[in-house]
Amino acid sequence: MERIFLHPDISLGIIEMDKAHRLLMREIMDMMQAPNFEFVSRLPHLVELLEMDFRGEEELMERMDYPDLRAHREQHAELLGTVHQTVAKAMNGDYLLPRQVLNMLPEWFLWHLVKMDASLVKALKAAGAQPINRAVSKPTHWAEREPQHIGFV
Repeated sequence: MERIFLHPDISLGIIEMDKAHRLLMREIMDMMQAPNFEFVSRLPHLVELLEMDFRGEEELMERMDYPDLRAHREQHAELLGTVHQTVAKAMNGDYLLPRQVLNMLPEWFLWHLVKMDASLVKALKAAGAQPINRAVSKPTHWAEREPQHIGFV
């Protein structure tokens, strides 16, 4: 599934959004392969990445008075609520639901990208937004990764 996000046709054409999505997908795919003890210790980092990405998108939408902000924010909040609930379960040793949620995230992201983010990108481009181009490298260990967010000048 990560390959889908590397395919140029899936790219939104906004450097920071594309990088953030690839970073999230890499983290998700890595976590799917992780043993339970590592899986549970990585969940807070995944939540942080999601929150930063969503917050960055929402701040952009607020600044441009994006008409679909409410619906977009509701999608983010619904997913974050689900992920937060799974963290508590995983911390208590229940890995079944958290792993099921993690396994559905690539499909959710693809749907969100096509249905929600693509419209946002059209509006950003129409408003003349220019992406900030910061290099994103993949550290060797997940804990060394710095959360990425979307930004425009």
